[in-house]
Amino acid sequence: MKKYSSVIVTGSVAYDEIMDFPGYFKDYFQPDKLHQINVSFVLDKIEKQLGGTATNITYNIHLALGKINIPIILLGAVGKDGADFLTFFKKNKCDTSGIIMDKKLYTATGKVITDKNDNQIWGFYYGVSRLAAKHNLKKIVKKDSLVVISANHPQAFLRFQKQVISLKLDYLYDPGMSLTWIKNSDLKKGIDHCRFLVGNDYEISSIFKRLKTNAKLLTKKGVNVITTLGHLGVNFECIEETKYKKYSIPAYKIKKISDPTGAGDAWRGGFVAGLLKNYSIVDSLKLGNTLASFAIESYGTVNHQPTQAAIKKRLKF
Repeated sequence: MKKYSSVIVTGSVAYDEIMDFPGYFKDYFQPDKLHQINVSFVLDKIEKQLGGTATNITYNIHLALGKINIPIILLGAVGKDGADFLTFFKKNKCDTSGIIMDKKLYTATGKVITDKNDNQIWGFYYGVSRLAAKHNLKKIVKKDSLVVISANHPQAFLRFQKQVISLKLDYLYDPGMSLTWIKNSDLKKGIDHCRFLVGNDYEISSIFKRLKTNAKLLTKKGVNVITTLGHLGVNFECIEETKYKKYSIPAYKIKKISDPTGAGDAWRGGFVAGLLKNYSIVDSLKLGNTLASFAIESYGTVNHQPTQAAIKKRLKF
């Protein structure tokens, strides 16, 4: 795999309001009434946490890299209520030069309800994140930079997508929640030019159905397809020496899940860190699984703080 000198992370910087539902969503939805849903869930826990795709991914890259000094630049925006984020970034030695600050708008906020099967229902307010579209990648990146494009305000997401394609940069394409609004034409363009496509099994399945494609067809275009599978681990599909290859890496088994929110972003951070460390694909995938395992042991998306020794121990498991 190509060695990268820096990573530019784009995506949301957002507060997460995490709520627990002590039941199962499936028990409250009637298949013949999905056109007319009116459901109220009584929740037994709520927490307000720092989060957002860019925040979570950047934090986990730093965790996995440890003392290795490689530039990790987060491009995002915070509003008049964003002081906690600036304090957090500085405390964790995250580069804040790419953070736009606005005194009028509010910081983006995501609200999620999680049931006993770890299924989730999200709502998201974009807020100040639309201002991230002002960033010009050309002034920041180098030819050997890796760009992460994750869920964001539509204007910012599509602007970053257009820029990386124009600049012919390697990028990890993580449309995630953007799948609810992005047009098929824009989605296809973003995927066809990316180095890595990543999503959970539901998202990847949705992409294949919408674009009438599959992993083997995409790998022929040079796209490495990554499907995260939760407790089952991850699949990585690519072309090696002109032949289709599929890696399946099991998840690290933990005894107790505290909160699955942010586990996918933690996986992405670990995987990107593996690329930066010039790990093999298998070890990069394992590092992603390792960071995800720490994330789900803590409530919230950026509250886990494993030591380098703890990370290495799980990576060798």
